[in-house]
Amino acid sequence: MFRKLLVAFTALFLMPVLLLAQDGKLRGRVTDKESGEPLIGANVTIDGTNLGASTDINGEYIILSVPPGTYAVRGSYIGYSPVTIANVRVGANITTTQDFELSSTAIAVEAVEIVAERPLIQRNTTNTVRVTTQENIASLPIRGLQNIVALEAGVVERGGNLYVRGGRAGEVAYFIDGSNTTNPYFNSQNVTVIQEAIEEMQVQAGGYTAEFGGANSGLVRTVLRTGGSDYKFSLDMQTDDFAKPGKEFLGTTARGYRNIVGTASGPVPGVANLRFFLAGQHNYERNDQAMFLEPFRFDGLVTDDKGSRPAGEPLPGPVEFKRNYLYNNWTQNNQMQGTLLYTLNQFKFKFSGTAEEIRNPSGGQWTSALPLYFNQKRNVDQKTRRMFGNLRFTHVVNPTTFYEIGVSYQRREFRSYDPDLKHNWRAYPDSAANAAVGYDGWQSRYEGPLGYSTIFDFNFAHPNTPNNSYSKNNQTGIGASVDFTSQINSNWELKAGGSLETWTMRFWSISNIRALADYMDTDKNGTWDRTTFSGQTDDYARRVLMIRTGGINAIGYKYDNPNEEVDDGFDKPAKPFMASAYVQNKFEYKDLIVNFGARYELFDPKATAVPTTLNPTTGSYDYQEPPFDANLAVLREDQLTETEPYSVLLPRVSFSFPVTESTVFYALYGKYAQMPSLNNIYVNNITLSGLFNPLTRVPYNLGGTTIGFMAKPERLTQYELGIRQTLSENFAMTITGFYKDTKDQLSIRRVYNSAGVPITTSYQNEDFGTQKGVELTLELRRTNRLAAKVNYTLSDARGTGSTPRSSQNAVTDEASARFPNFINPLDFNQTHKGSVMLDYRFAKGDGGPVLEGMGLNFLLTFNSGHNYTRIQEPQNLGQASPWNIGVRALIDSRSRVPVEPINASTTPWVFNVDMTFNKVFYLEPVNVEIYARVLNLFNTKHVLNVFPTTGTPYDDGWLKSPYAEPYKAIPLYEEFYRAINLANRYSYMSLGFGGGLGNQAGGDLFGAPREIRLGIKLEY
Repeated sequence: MFRKLLVAFTALFLMPVLLLAQDGKLRGRVTDKESGEPLIGANVTIDGTNLGASTDINGEYIILSVPPGTYAVRGSYIGYSPVTIANVRVGANITTTQDFELSSTAIAVEAVEIVAERPLIQRNTTNTVRVTTQENIASLPIRGLQNIVALEAGVVERGGNLYVRGGRAGEVAYFIDGSNTTNPYFNSQNVTVIQEAIEEMQVQAGGYTAEFGGANSGLVRTVLRTGGSDYKFSLDMQTDDFAKPGKEFLGTTARGYRNIVGTASGPVPGVANLRFFLAGQHNYERNDQAMFLEPFRFDGLVTDDKGSRPAGEPLPGPVEFKRNYLYNNWTQNNQMQGTLLYTLNQFKFKFSGTAEEIRNPSGGQWTSALPLYFNQKRNVDQKTRRMFGNLRFTHVVNPTTFYEIGVSYQRREFRSYDPDLKHNWRAYPDSAANAAVGYDGWQSRYEGPLGYSTIFDFNFAHPNTPNNSYSKNNQTGIGASVDFTSQINSNWELKAGGSLETWTMRFWSISNIRALADYMDTDKNGTWDRTTFSGQTDDYARRVLMIRTGGINAIGYKYDNPNEEVDDGFDKPAKPFMASAYVQNKFEYKDLIVNFGARYELFDPKATAVPTTLNPTTGSYDYQEPPFDANLAVLREDQLTETEPYSVLLPRVSFSFPVTESTVFYALYGKYAQMPSLNNIYVNNITLSGLFNPLTRVPYNLGGTTIGFMAKPERLTQYELGIRQTLSENFAMTITGFYKDTKDQLSIRRVYNSAGVPITTSYQNEDFGTQKGVELTLELRRTNRLAAKVNYTLSDARGTGSTPRSSQNAVTDEASARFPNFINPLDFNQTHKGSVMLDYRFAKGDGGPVLEGMGLNFLLTFNSGHNYTRIQEPQNLGQASPWNIGVRALIDSRSRVPVEPINASTTPWVFNVDMTFNKVFYLEPVNVEIYARVLNLFNTKHVLNVFPTTGTPYDDGWLKSPYAEPYKAIPLYEEFYRAINLANRYSYMSLGFGGGLGNQAGGDLFGAPREIRLGIKLEY
């Protein structure tokens, strides 16, 4: 391990290094307009900055370290009239070409001003880079970075996850102003971006050059806006809250949505060269879960003879749900985000920061809202806080060389707690503590009120039922990078790069407070007085038994006190470490651009591992007899080890070849690697002991915690070919073909001893697959007031598993286990997927006083559905309840009987239209915009999933079965089953996205209903 760390540090500090350069490059040629001869020594400057360059003997200039944005660029030469070209867009890490033709003052004496048009195709990139600017975003009906990314070719959104070019969920890396903001514990976006704060967003789907890493499938790079030389302010307010909950208006219902965003930017008073940008957002939704909910009401329900209460006892009231409305399903988000930019001669400092708090209760969403119907006031509160700070320093040493230093800090905190007893978790099941806050009806000191069983074993919680769990966690990341970039000559740009990133991750949760309280309070007087634990009195035995009894997970906190952090010992925090280094060469010739380089990645999860020991029967080392304390049934922690770091070397080559002025051909080959999400890897010792205990371990896994320390990086090889073609002055097309070979993906596999006998299961790098496809992008620059963009993807994603748990059915039966050694369409595969954006608007001064500033935007998204496997309809109740029998095979994969090859069927096509209408009033110095946004314009009930037993979203097949006849004879059974399951998908959605243990389905069967938002925006 020390040797590998030494290699990483040497690579990082004995050569100049770079994480992700956020700035772009501007280059071009200055010539005499009449003769075409190069002008040597001409000056090219960027207005509003101190950036500029002089032309060389060939009339060529290069300006490095240009912050992303839109500029006016000025070309001048003695004896010639200067030319200023406005609207020149420079992108992050992209070379922008802008040529100048100057006329002699003998011919023209006045300065010339030209407004540039953004090039329709990128001539200087060697891979697929899709750029979205603030101007593109402003008119879209949708909000949110994830939703915008999902519009791009090659990207599939399903269940809130992004799948890029057939890769699994969690294979996308997120960057803000050059800093990696991906949380490695979840492999998800750790810092959200306020939409109005985006200067530029880049999506690199699939292959990218050696300076980028951290993800196998794609990158989302966001550059935040900075202040200009003038003060600017904006205020944007929108809402859909025009009707009471459950009431319809204009053919839809309100979600109680409101969003307020304010921005301010400009120079900082009294400080020369310092500019600021600040954005603040308040977002609230009364009904966070947008779903088609059919209203129902049941009066006079009474208890049956299946529960603990006497039969015939009335329930606390009627059970009623209104249309599309879930009570106590709100969420609130408050966020501040901004930048400070300071420039002084060759120096630049940029600070980016974010502070965010999200609050929402857990229990008001469908489906938990039904069994907790009478208990909603006790819903668990959830609070998430995120903080992010990033400082980057740039020094331009000379016109051809600059270096950059970056440091970043980010932190995510999460709490889940009782709304009344807050963080006093020990009091949650205590009758005395509950009585003090107004809850009574306890059966004993630590046994709350009895619930209600009605109709036939459908259970509702008592209004005073206490919460029985508490959790908190936080992840803190610190990153650092140094950057050096040099334009060796006009054709050769050299970059060398790397980064260091370390995290501290702490978790504390308890799943059964009542059991722990009952165990610790021996005389039930409210004092935890137990002193003997499995015949022992030492603290270690106390710790083991308390953790096991209460279902405590303690990493980084004291096992019995989540307010006390610990940094070493048995409960030390997880501290993963990552490092990278690369060298990247870019050769730019008139007709050819070549990128080649290599990237070194070091992953060190520092997870607790169990050592192999000598098997006395076979004489080999294996996990047959781990170091075990038989008295406490726990692994001996003094003999546990730590996982070794993993390192990989990843070569990448790409090039682009401008065949003509209007045609560019490009190609890429690269190897990539990424660690799986660390929540699959970190397991506390007590849980790990249960999986390794020689007396209780089993060679199958039905959805519980899985051993993770055997996981290694997942690998990918990708090939990409593309053509960018300008079809006319205002119309362009890009076609890209890709092929991906994935291997070493996580899957659940058996762990064998040296005699070949299965003894337990773990995550291992055994899944593989191939993904291939063609992406098409058509773009029409605004012509006769119309702009349009079309994205389309034809793809085929196949593999041995869609998630790490897809193979769990193969480890459930020791006798008949068969592992999937052949590939099938993946669950998230969508053969056809695309979007069409049409934007028609009148500019300022166009169309007269009525039409001036008026615009209409339509966004059509479509896909051909995803793959699933048809399975046999239920033949008997088995271990299912009479309320989830229709999805029994999705709950327990052992009862799943396929009637066709894996994922041979496909859900229906989905077409959706969103619309924005807006009108701007130019009231100098303030612009006032009013607008209406309509999501799901036609209120279509989009079919996202189906019951795999029937192939439809309307019927799970149970009530048609002859086995259902006895249940249908029970009063109210069929009516209640139809209301909650067939009309409102209760049992299906109870599985959660991913399909519960079966991983075959989940989420909602339908998309969201129509939503109408009205807003007003003021700009100064």
